[in-house]
Amino acid sequence: MGFLYIFLVVLGITSVAYLAKLSAGKGVSSFDLTFVMFTAAGVLGYFFAEFNNVAPACYTVELWSVSIPAGIGGATAVYVFNNAVRIGHFGYSHAIYRSSFLIPVVISVVFFGSRLNIAMAVGISAILASIILISWSNDAFSKGPNNLLWFLLSICAFVLSGLPRIGQLLASHNRMNSFAYLFLSYAVGFAVLFIIFLAGQRRIKIHALFYGVLAAFASYVGVYCTLEALKLLPAAVVFPITLSGPIILGMFISFVYREKIRLHGWIGVFLGVCGITILSLQTYAA
Repeated sequence: MGFLYIFLVVLGITSVAYLAKLSAGKGVSSFDLTFVMFTAAGVLGYFFAEFNNVAPACYTVELWSVSIPAGIGGATAVYVFNNAVRIGHFGYSHAIYRSSFLIPVVISVVFFGSRLNIAMAVGISAILASIILISWSNDAFSKGPNNLLWFLLSICAFVLSGLPRIGQLLASHNRMNSFAYLFLSYAVGFAVLFIIFLAGQRRIKIHALFYGVLAAFASYVGVYCTLEALKLLPAAVVFPITLSGPIILGMFISFVYREKIRLHGWIGVFLGVCGITILSLQTYAA
């Protein structure tokens, strides 16, 4: 059952990113897609929590403290990533975005005294080298009008998406109720986007409803199955597959769409997958 959850995670994560690309072709803005996605995911989370009889006692201070940063980071990361996809390479944007597993590892070393051994240093170096090679392959450091902007957006999405990674791990490790965590984290993300929506007096395009609802369902399935997989399988098994799998599928989608992929770009993706695998094994194998 654990590997079925992993398969659904890979499918869900990849679908969310691919819907960002498809919606861009229909003229749906990044904000509209993100807003509808988190609105629908929050509603979905509420009904699943009610259907599964989540008791009020499950909404502890500890759960709130984990869900708030995860929700804020998740909403802003998705918004920024959707912008990056609209101006740059899909596969490369996704590869950098999904390398965010590096963030909780670095935080554990810097702030929580985790031991940095040679293998972990190699894994961190591999992911950093991956980001540099991928960005170079996409001409991020040339003088094109959107090249540097794409790079900055991809890096911001990479950093911000580290927060929901930490939230998922803490929620699973501390055996928090998965449905309660999902509802709160998506609700917090919605609240942030709703404030922006009101401040900007925006109107959501009708096309955004279709893509946003589909993305919400795929995202919800991906996060829920991640939490359930972590309860059944070691994190050293779950994270390498659920983070590397979407990267590989994203590159396949780029190949199908004939986006230019240079040799050093492929090397960068390979290094990123290797780095994620090494860090997962070193961080969680024990």
